[in-house]
Amino acid sequence: MAAAATSFAVRTPRWDLWYDGQNIGGRVSPMLVSITYTDHVGHSSNDLEFELEDREKRWQAGWFPTQGDLVRLAIGYDGEELLSCGDFQVDELELEGPPDVMKMRCIAAYITPALRTHNSRGYENQTLLSIASTIAKKHGMSVVGLPDSINVAFARVTQKHENDLSFLRRIANDHNYDFRVQGTRAGAAMQLVFYSRSAVEAAAPATTIHRTDAMKFYFKSKTHQTYKAAQVSYQNPASKSLVMASVNASPVPASGDTRKLVVRAENAQQATLKAQAALHNHNMLAVTGTITMPGSTAVIAGNNVMLSGFGVFDDVYQVTSAKHKLTRAEGYITEAEVRKLG
Repeated sequence: MAAAATSFAVRTPRWDLWYDGQNIGGRVSPMLVSITYTDHVGHSSNDLEFELEDREKRWQAGWFPTQGDLVRLAIGYDGEELLSCGDFQVDELELEGPPDVMKMRCIAAYITPALRTHNSRGYENQTLLSIASTIAKKHGMSVVGLPDSINVAFARVTQKHENDLSFLRRIANDHNYDFRVQGTRAGAAMQLVFYSRSAVEAAAPATTIHRTDAMKFYFKSKTHQTYKAAQVSYQNPASKSLVMASVNASPVPASGDTRKLVVRAENAQQATLKAQAALHNHNMLAVTGTITMPGSTAVIAGNNVMLSGFGVFDDVYQVTSAKHKLTRAEGYITEAEVRKLG
């Protein structure tokens, strides 16, 4: 008797696209060449790009997009929870041919002209939380996350010809914090979600990536500019006292020196946080990699993932950047940049 055939469900990629509040995914699906959504941890904002066939010349005529129009995308698979990519605004438009193809590049909707403007300002006798709250209120946002833990106090901190989010990220990163911007739609319910970088790194992995999942992969391990410890020292001109703090890496690398910094630190708390941040910034790139796999909505920037089947590179990693791409030729693909934790 012949053995019964084993059948496996085929996952069908799905994407929903809203343009100025209207779901147009069904109308433009036959024209779609590719969609690419990229999200990042930290300094870069997310971006979105479409390539659409335009043989009938609709996009270069009546359908020509208006820069600033609002776009929203969700991607994933039929019957599963979709990954909401957030809100974007049309920024760049390109037409090339033949064959005629319209390229639409979009930036995060919260990147308004006001947020692009460089400012200079001094903040005196404030905490990181109060500075964050001032900037958030200025741009119609609120601060959420770990506000009770953001108790770093400053006698003075200066914004030096920086846009507001770049300035806020600089002083947050200097003290081992970071944040992301999230919201349901541009101009409403936008939030600065603060977090401790060490707390995020301690979170449980969102998924496991097996070697058999990888279509291709690349890893790099280095010892250059990794340190076993960091030390901050600062001669406070106001109090005439020396402020110092040292922290050790955990785990301690097999080789490495002590990273010594002479940077402004008003008190021991600031010195300790700055030493931790400096050690983190150097050692976090000791082991990095790139993995390309079938599309995964769990592999997003900021999530931790477990790698299995890669030999000495098996461990918990953080996704620092994730590119989700849907194309006619390959379907749904995710390309993740990762860094080893611990």
